[in-house]
Amino acid sequence: MYTLLIADDEPLECDAIELLVRRARLPLRIIKAKNGVEAVALTDQHKPEIVFLDIRMPGMDGIEAARMIREHHDECQIVFLTAWSTFEFAQQAIRLNASEYLVKPVQAKEVYDLLDRLITNLDQRRQDEQEHSDQMRQVLKVFSREFFAALKYGRVSSEAMENFFAVQGIRDRQGVALVIKGLDSEALKRVLRPLRAQACYFPSPDRTTVLLFTTQEAKLIEQLPREDGGAIAIGSGVPFTSLQQIPNAIATASIAFNWAQQHHLGLQRYSQVLLQPLEQVHTHTLMTQMVAHTLSGDGEKARTIAHQIIDTLLSAQEEDEAAQDLGELVSLFAWEITKAIALLAVGKVPKESVMELEIFLMDLIDLASQAVLIDRRDRYERPFAFVRQYIDEHLNLSLSVEEVSNLVGINAKYFSKLCKSYLGSTFVEYVNTKKMEKARLLLDEGATTVKEVAEATGFSDTNYFSRLFRQHWGISPSSLKDQPTDS
Repeated sequence: MYTLLIADDEPLECDAIELLVRRARLPLRIIKAKNGVEAVALTDQHKPEIVFLDIRMPGMDGIEAARMIREHHDECQIVFLTAWSTFEFAQQAIRLNASEYLVKPVQAKEVYDLLDRLITNLDQRRQDEQEHSDQMRQVLKVFSREFFAALKYGRVSSEAMENFFAVQGIRDRQGVALVIKGLDSEALKRVLRPLRAQACYFPSPDRTTVLLFTTQEAKLIEQLPREDGGAIAIGSGVPFTSLQQIPNAIATASIAFNWAQQHHLGLQRYSQVLLQPLEQVHTHTLMTQMVAHTLSGDGEKARTIAHQIIDTLLSAQEEDEAAQDLGELVSLFAWEITKAIALLAVGKVPKESVMELEIFLMDLIDLASQAVLIDRRDRYERPFAFVRQYIDEHLNLSLSVEEVSNLVGINAKYFSKLCKSYLGSTFVEYVNTKKMEKARLLLDEGATTVKEVAEATGFSDTNYFSRLFRQHWGISPSSLKDQPTDS
């Protein structure tokens, strides 16, 4: 639904246009103004997408009203209503970027045709804005993830923190960190709204970390919903009074959350947590549980244990020592996972810091648990995804069924049968199609010779390559190069 403002000192003209809109059931809400001054005021108040302005109105004419509207509502589509047409009017309309003009008395067909065009423009603009918004949300999601990791480990400067929170309209410097499971951001917003607390959310698959900027953290925490038994778990950290204290607030909230999880509590404050001595915490036992949950496809539980391991190590030693111990555990975890799950692309385990190890570990848990669920649904989906990627990356080679099927651990004869289902054709047809597509791309990009293109796509025989190219594209590769083949 869009808003159309009609400004005309003749009520009959306004009513006539309103009647046409209602009869056509156009997606427009109608607002009417008697003069230019009222039109400007109503535009500021209701922000209509379309404005019809009569040129001649008492007090402020349509041209002046349009000029004032344009100053604050640049994207508004303005249509002039006029009983006359002069070159001077046309010049002013162009300067004001008017969408159209209608000659009074208005004709039904002209109004309908014009509004159809304007509404189509608005629909397209809205779609473009939605696509842009979706892209921005994705960018912010990635940015927030990296930012949060750095924030958690004190790797963000005060200036960067101030800028990040300022973008979200947050100016306060005092508050509390919460780690929450079982309460989504919308439900939390409903709780926070009466308390006028500003919040910054950092969601992950197993938990959401929330920074609440408020001077009433104690009162706010009391208002949070509580449900012992595991459906909702909330860990409250040490309050912060400056941005520099936020890393500690997050760390203590995470420890309190882990305690709430382990003891099936709805809410746990860090101040009430009795930390266990390091010798009583068996991180290798936790690591074994983390592997088991990952291999069962339960990434959420595996992540929860990963956080518990990291918090345990950091609470008992300096970060450098914690990084060394965590690095050993993550390396062992990666070895166990890749041994159990085939075709899992795992990078090198980082050694620089706990922050990088945490990011690596959480990504590996997500990747591995997702792979388990995919294999459970279709055991050949991931192998053939690997096959497609391998073929794309090795088009310069002569690829065989035996070689590729061996890479994914499938019997060559059975692999050939599966190709029609998963590649849409035989293995050879699929490979040759990919090679011909690459060859055409190389020729279009200006490759020097046909022989060069043949070799780049895994053919030692240029004549054979040329025959395949002609069969696939209906033209010879030499015709694209305007030169004979180098055979």
